[in-house]
Amino acid sequence: MAEPASHVTDHESPEQRERRLTWERARIAEADADIAAGRIISSDEALEWLDRWSAGEDLDEPRLS
Repeated sequence: MAEPASHVTDHESPEQRERRLTWERARIAEADADIAAGRIISSDEALEWLDRWSAGEDLDEPRLS
């Protein structure tokens, strides 16, 4: 099992940590709302899009089903 990325948060102040956690909670809430509304893409479509994007292609955002 991989080690936790504690080194990433070692240099956070309590205020920075709270801002990061607030941001993360908001992103999770957005994802939950998208899932509940059926705005999803298949894993195969996501992987294909990521492969093309990481290869440097200029792509539009993926279409959500």
